Amino acid sequence: MKRTELFICAPLLIFSVILSCKTEPQHHDIPIAVWHGRQAVPVTRTELQYAHQAGFTICILEQDNQRFNENALALADSLGLQLILSDEKLKRFTLGLDSTFYAVDSITKSYKRHRSFMGPLLFDKPGLNDFSGIIDLIDYFAVKHNDLTPFIQALPGYASPARLDTSNYNDYLSLFVQKLKPRIIGVEHFGILKDGLRSEFFTNLDALRRQALKSGIPFWAFALVVPFNEYPEMVHSRIRCQLYSGLAYGARGVQYFSLLPPKQNSSTYGDAILDDFGERTQTFWDARTINAEIKKLGKTLLQLTSTAVAFSKPVPPGGNGFSPGLPIVKISAPTMLAGFFRDKHKNNYVLLVNTDMNYGKLATITFDHDVKSIIEIPKGTMPPEEYVWPKNEMEKQAALLFRAGDGRLFKIHKQD
Repeated sequence: MKRTELFICAPLLIFSVILSCKTEPQHHDIPIAVWHGRQAVPVTRTELQYAHQAGFTICILEQDNQRFNENALALADSLGLQLILSDEKLKRFTLGLDSTFYAVDSITKSYKRHRSFMGPLLFDKPGLNDFSGIIDLIDYFAVKHNDLTPFIQALPGYASPARLDTSNYNDYLSLFVQKLKPRIIGVEHFGILKDGLRSEFFTNLDALRRQALKSGIPFWAFALVVPFNEYPEMVHSRIRCQLYSGLAYGARGVQYFSLLPPKQNSSTYGDAILDDFGERTQTFWDARTINAEIKKLGKTLLQLTSTAVAFSKPVPPGGNGFSPGLPIVKISAPTMLAGFFRDKHKNNYVLLVNTDMNYGKLATITFDHDVKSIIEIPKGTMPPEEYVWPKNEMEKQAALLFRAGDGRLFKIHKQD
């Protein structure tokens, strides 16, 4: 090749490489968030390091103080964590104590200098009457700082009508999505009481699933991991049940409450992921294991769309049994949840969850006649399980073992 040709071809080669990089599809990890748990208290480097070590990708802080937030962002920059932050100036605006955007814009630009700043925490659990104080901020961020993700945590389905400002939770959730235009639907739902799952647990997940599919806005599963009042110690099976149930309903992220035990006079809290002294607890190690599983499964789950949810008998409140047309006909064991999905290539998947938080079980799953095989999407070091049936097999069954509260994801291959 002549030298002149080399000079011409080299820039073209470089340009083509750059162009190919830009058009390469981006693969994002599933969001795994944790609330810090303490308000108006500066986060320490050790606390953020432990959050990172446990597999969290996002930490939600309620420090309010700009100096505390700037320091936390600098620490998070070095760890690769993203932060969602509350700020006293934002609170003043939502409460009607400040009507100008000057302070909001000033602090936002300051925070945006840090790559770890994901977005502001605009409001925690608003009722309908609080929406008017948030809407202007939502519109402002959408126009002026559209690269950020403002976060608002919604009320759960068991909240009183006085807190919701309505007696109909579906109306509340629908207006929450329509009026506040969240990038993420997050709901604080403490789903496990000392005597088991809340009766509203699956009803709440069903409402979130419906809103997410209708609006195209993803929702996050929620796990309470700190005991207090009527809420028990959250052993690994209880954490798994909360998160895997949410994922089976189509959640595209998860959040935990909380990293540290909150400090509130009205309640006495036990150990969370860290204890009162900031030391790692057994919950830390449980969360680390579960987060690693969810991160691995997330690469597949983020590509899927929820198509149906069904339960084995007896069907819990808010649930439905198996209906004709689903890839699974029945499951022999009780307390089994099946979340069905499809990817853009029309491939079918099922996330099976044992919602029994006390006992593991061997469940016999009977698949529809047009199912050819299933193969597990691995979430750990164990080899994936696979079943293949002849076309003329009368009963296509798989005997699958589940730990208490655990979930397993399978790809379903149908007959051609």
